[in-house]
Amino acid sequence: MSRYEEQQAPGIGATLKEARRRLRMDIKEAEERTKIRTRYLRALEAEDWEVLPAPAYVRGFLRTYGQILGLDGEALADRYRRTQEEPATAAPPEPVLRNRHSPGGSRPPSRGGLIAAIAAAIVVLVAVRAAIGLTSGDDEPDQSKRPGKAKEAKRIKNPPKPDSKPIDIKVEPLASTRICLVGGGEALIDSQVLTAGATEKFGGESKYRLDLIGGGSVRVQAGADEQKLEPGGNASYEADSRGIEEIDFAGPDCP
Repeated sequence: MSRYEEQQAPGIGATLKEARRRLRMDIKEAEERTKIRTRYLRALEAEDWEVLPAPAYVRGFLRTYGQILGLDGEALADRYRRTQEEPATAAPPEPVLRNRHSPGGSRPPSRGGLIAAIAAAIVVLVAVRAAIGLTSGDDEPDQSKRPGKAKEAKRIKNPPKPDSKPIDIKVEPLASTRICLVGGGEALIDSQVLTAGATEKFGGESKYRLDLIGGGSVRVQAGADEQKLEPGGNASYEADSRGIEEIDFAGPDCP
């Protein structure tokens, strides 16, 4: 769809609302089928983006809601990204600085005043260097001669940093599976039933929690690690830059 056609087409919210009404589906039924809260569904239909969480969640909502309504959810998410995310992230133009002159004009500083300013700066510099020389005599021991202390200070100054590298995660159901995916303390996939092939992608977080409620079959890629998960019942997994690891079941609440 060209830019002109996109501008002439109904908005994202109007498209969702019209599709829901065409199916004679009330907002409560839509909530039950998508597992997305009513206030978020109403915000999507009203294009009230301020009510909704981060853009990554909004794209996930649009994919799920669009799929339930028989629309191209991926196209809706892509349209949201182009119309709402890209304008917000565009860099503002750098200001152009111009010399301004007063109406009556301004005369450059006199040569005598400039020389006096330079001389004053030199005097201050000499005084500062002299003060440094007076306070850095032999009263204090040379720290370079105390290797034990120096090494200890170096260790304190440069403590090891935890592994907190942000990673991308991709969840691909191989069969209908109820999934909760948590990142940054919020639900990226809010206990929704995803059908086979409904791939979801997220990024920007250093750690994720994945709950498979009632078992299921999914392929998960977290950073460089990719695994096929097929638990026989409830199961939870933790994913970070080191890989994917099974943990105690943290559900069914999401997050």
